[in-house]
Amino acid sequence: MDRRRFIQSSGFSMGLALALPTSFSTYAKSPKTPSLSSSFPKDNLSWSEVRSLFPLDNSHIQMAQMLLASHPKPVAEAITKHRMAFDTNPATYWEEHYLTAEKLVCDAAAKYMGVLPSEIALTDSTTMGTSLLFNGMRLKSGDEILATTHDHYVTEKSIEYTCQKTGATYRRIDEYKDPRTVTVDEVVDAISKAISDKTRVLMVTWVQSCTGVKLPIKDISEVVRKANAQRPKDKRIYFAVDGVHGFGNQDEDISDLGCDFFSAGTHKWIFGPRGTGILFARKDAWDFILPTIPAFSEYPFYDYLGQTPDRAPTFSEMMSPGGFHSFDYRWALNSAFELQELIGRDKVHQRTTELSMRLKEGIKDIEGVDLISPIDPKLSAGINCFQVNGLGPEETVVEFHKHGIIASNSPYPVSYARLTPFVGNTIEEVDKSIAVLAKIASA
Repeated sequence: MDRRRFIQSSGFSMGLALALPTSFSTYAKSPKTPSLSSSFPKDNLSWSEVRSLFPLDNSHIQMAQMLLASHPKPVAEAITKHRMAFDTNPATYWEEHYLTAEKLVCDAAAKYMGVLPSEIALTDSTTMGTSLLFNGMRLKSGDEILATTHDHYVTEKSIEYTCQKTGATYRRIDEYKDPRTVTVDEVVDAISKAISDKTRVLMVTWVQSCTGVKLPIKDISEVVRKANAQRPKDKRIYFAVDGVHGFGNQDEDISDLGCDFFSAGTHKWIFGPRGTGILFARKDAWDFILPTIPAFSEYPFYDYLGQTPDRAPTFSEMMSPGGFHSFDYRWALNSAFELQELIGRDKVHQRTTELSMRLKEGIKDIEGVDLISPIDPKLSAGINCFQVNGLGPEETVVEFHKHGIIASNSPYPVSYARLTPFVGNTIEEVDKSIAVLAKIASA
């Protein structure tokens, strides 16, 4: 897209009241869109070097980064460069970089995810992505959304609101009886049996923050594929996933998972800027979703001007909400994906698994502690839930804090204490956390 032609042909500058210069050279002094520093190590980062990128208070053991990540050095530097450029000349910096910066972010996300940039909408969080997704679904009375009893509050409310507006129905199932003993076959069988003739959407959570269970998404996708093979196209089941707690610690191309939609915040395991996220839609599922918030992108605006492009719009340009965001944060998101690529998605997965397995193996042998999350890495990721006899989850978290360990508890009707190590933690910190838990349990 020719940015100058776009602005001049419309006489509109996306709400900015400025006189546009006749020469693009006016913008020449604007800083370039920042990425990773050229002085940054290119490969073979040690885990101690990775740890040093996070400006965390290491006088405490940080076991709750899954809630909201610290900005690692390359991300913080990118945010600062964008912020300084905006503060110096906000109007011209936005005008020059809006289209290119958003594209850089989508390109970096697509490379990491193994999908097309056109399949990615930029959001502010899992909450925003999930809400936009369900609000935009072309559902009608008689259609059914099938979900589970282990989904997040945001998923439940997004579905409820959609059903109120469309007349669709909502049904939740227990996809397993006990997280301690869950199996792939149990989950697959439960979901397969629960699908009805009315089911149009299946929604699940990849890694559940309430129990730590990691659902077998590929196997569930196969259930949906087989069901769709027996249905006409207009009765197709769409498969949606809240993927935030697997996104950034699992070595999976999102395109290989087999889901139609995937929502995730990127300010957790991806270590992206706060207030950033993505919503993925497989290309053959785009026509099931309508936009909620008008986008600031080429296709919808040219269409508004009566100059509709001679092509179909992409999911990215129609579904990324317009308006003015915290662009210094959003435009730094590509640096987070680049950092993940630099460390190595496979290595991040291996390290997260190593730390969590060591933690669970230690927890399961502590008298008076009940490990809730599965030990098998095929059915668990970085979230490790447990309960201490005689203590509630919030009380357990307080006890950890007294011992210098930042833990968390799951915000669900049935809540558990959680320890969630990430690649910035050490083996020694995991072992100390186990020892402290044993002390808490014996008190």
